[in-house]
Amino acid sequence: MKIAIPLTEDNRISEHFGHASKFFIATVENENIVESNYYVAPAHQFGSYPMWLISQGVGVLLCKGIGHKAVEMLESKGIEVFSNVPGYNPTEAIEKFLKSELTKVGGFCSGGNSCH
Repeated sequence: MKIAIPLTEDNRISEHFGHASKFFIATVENENIVESNYYVAPAHQFGSYPMWLISQGVGVLLCKGIGHKAVEMLESKGIEVFSNVPGYNPTEAIEKFLKSELTKVGGFCSGGNSCH
């Protein structure tokens, strides 16, 4: 399974999915990270991040705030979205996910400044 996490420049989980400057993508097998890489985020335009994650074969997204449209796009392609992920580093977030300590979708953002 591939897990993606949107990040800021300093490798913290981005406050908003659409404002990520890069992504951490990890391949998890038997509850262990077997491969991980940082990727520069694609140019941001409507739908570019979801489409890029789909092309990378991601199955799970761990994030903080995210808009309804992005969630709809991701879920329509079979990607599970977990939002409101606390400010852990990427590896800690994945560990929380694997222990079932994260909530599936709920940190929607309407695009206003309150979620940034």
